[in-house]
Amino acid sequence: MKGKPTASYKLIADAGGNRFQFFCDLSGALACTTEPVRADTPEEALMLAWKREGRQHFNHCHKCGRWVSDVMYNADVMECVDCAPWENVPKFCPQCGKRLSSPERFCSKCGAKLLYEGSEFDD
Repeated sequence: MKGKPTASYKLIADAGGNRFQFFCDLSGALACTTEPVRADTPEEALMLAWKREGRQHFNHCHKCGRWVSDVMYNADVMECVDCAPWENVPKFCPQCGKRLSSPERFCSKCGAKLLYEGSEFDD
């Protein structure tokens, strides 16, 4: 599998050890903030935090290698919705993850143009 070993993250220095915030690589949404982790190096702390707490919140796209949240993942083909858009009208905005109540051209939360099978959604 290609891609990076963890989702996008932010390191938070903490007196009890390093904490990490992991974000969806597609939407940028925060998915997990870990407990403090102590290790000999920051790289070891990152991998421990990822294995203990972060990994369970993500799916790995088998095409592009991004780590994405459940709403940004097409489980039928094991790819992110960027690589494999939903076959039906999307129920979630692929940019921010907002649940869509009806077919819309733009997300009412973030304003992203909604796509259907790789092209603009048509009414």
